[in-house]
Amino acid sequence: MPLQPVIVRSEPGIKRDGTKFEGNHYVDGQWCRFQRGLPRKMGGYRALQDQLDGIARGMHVHNHNAYTYVHIGTSDGVFRFRLEQNGNSSIVTNRTDPSYVSNNNALWQFDVAFNTANAQNEILAHYAPNLEDISSDAAGQLYAGFDNGTAPLTPVAGITVSGGIVALAPYVFAYGSDGFIQWSRAGYTDDWTNGDSGSARVTSQKIVKGLPLRSGAGNAPSGLFWSLDSVVRATYVGGAAVFQFDTITSQSSILSSQSVIEYDGIYYWCGVDRFLMFNGVVREVPNNLNLNWFYDNLNFNQRQKVFAVKVPRWGEIWWCYPRGSATECTHAVIYNVREDTWYDTELPATGRSAGMYAQVFSSPLMIGVIDTETTQYRITEAGDLRVTEDEDPRIINDPKGYVVWQHEYGTDEINGSQIRPITSYFETADMSLIASEQPQNMAMRVEFLEPDFIQSGDMTVRITGRANAKAGEVTSDPQTIYSTPTEKQQQLVYFREIRRELRFRFESNTLGGNYQMGQIIAHIEAATGTVLGENP
Repeated sequence: MPLQPVIVRSEPGIKRDGTKFEGNHYVDGQWCRFQRGLPRKMGGYRALQDQLDGIARGMHVHNHNAYTYVHIGTSDGVFRFRLEQNGNSSIVTNRTDPSYVSNNNALWQFDVAFNTANAQNEILAHYAPNLEDISSDAAGQLYAGFDNGTAPLTPVAGITVSGGIVALAPYVFAYGSDGFIQWSRAGYTDDWTNGDSGSARVTSQKIVKGLPLRSGAGNAPSGLFWSLDSVVRATYVGGAAVFQFDTITSQSSILSSQSVIEYDGIYYWCGVDRFLMFNGVVREVPNNLNLNWFYDNLNFNQRQKVFAVKVPRWGEIWWCYPRGSATECTHAVIYNVREDTWYDTELPATGRSAGMYAQVFSSPLMIGVIDTETTQYRITEAGDLRVTEDEDPRIINDPKGYVVWQHEYGTDEINGSQIRPITSYFETADMSLIASEQPQNMAMRVEFLEPDFIQSGDMTVRITGRANAKAGEVTSDPQTIYSTPTEKQQQLVYFREIRRELRFRFESNTLGGNYQMGQIIAHIEAATGTVLGENP
């Protein structure tokens, strides 16, 4: 058989479940996503802030007058900082009410609502000690304060629940154990006993999450509530009842109160054994690529730390989760709504603890899970922190803290003056003459590749594979794919490798490195090869 050109392409997504040989999807990858069915490197990330004194257990992002106000809940309370549009951060302000008692089991939920009493938007912050047990009946306090203020938040009298809170404008809802829901007087965050305030018991199980639902008649508020075993819809009807509640399904489940997210009016979440969605009805989100990979390796004892974040630029929903024996989120399983496929990645810098899409940056903010080294800063007149190496009387030594990262920024990891490359790779499905349309019991020899990438920085490619599905893997030395060839020979990649089952692994790991895969051509021919591998 003479050399034949073959397109090197697999189906979009990374298949982790089942064997490598039985599928046509890519079989491995790291920091790699898919667009138009083809692999490309994910974006970089930069440190915006490293003064958080505690691991984030909930966060909220709110834009106001060209600033982004970020509130974060930790075991020690509520902290706030402000971001300019270019990412410069203010100092971190402690907004914790003095009566709050530090609790390592605290999990926070936030929202913003308008309060007629003071004609201000207010940030609402609720905690409950349920980080270790989603079904816990232990209740926590609701706090409120100006959304763009710095003063400590104040307790909302009489509102202590075990679930959380959500604003369904002009109402605020609080929910918790035994399916109990209560709502404020319309337009007020601090009046829960007068006017059209009320309460109802809508299901038998604890309610753990609520989100606005854009389905009420006219501008009538509506919402969805997730209990441990059901999904309930709230619809404004007015009159003495004020709200009507109907059960969408009583046969659902939810893995974590932080695992629910809205994407273009459709709600997605993790159940305890499958992924689910609501688009008028509750249905399963099919996942034949990494369902077992996720659930079999999830540290179920840390389930409440699983959180969802979206990246609309790329059509993605990320579920970050603790993998194996990890106690913080170390990996993410990703559903690409636009491509209708699944893939995964290891999270950088030992993991993330919280995240939220920040529209002003068109990218998500995520919080790290390790303390940083002490760094020198100076405080500007505007109260912003700027990294400096200059001698300046306003220099302060920043205590250790947890880093706030802006993802999808550039191509590298940027932390002050330190810039590091981000490794990104993907590995194709097996190519084999044995499984071709006209099967031949022969191996394949690769003579050379014609690489086709939109590319910054050099890349490498390896050939890996085996003699049969049980044989040991044999991997070639890496060959360079030059970003800018300086001689003719560098336009192609030359191999003389033989495998019966053969895959290509492409990798980028240089400063400024980036890639988008195009149509790669491999030139191959049939070759003799033993069915038994040398490495059993």
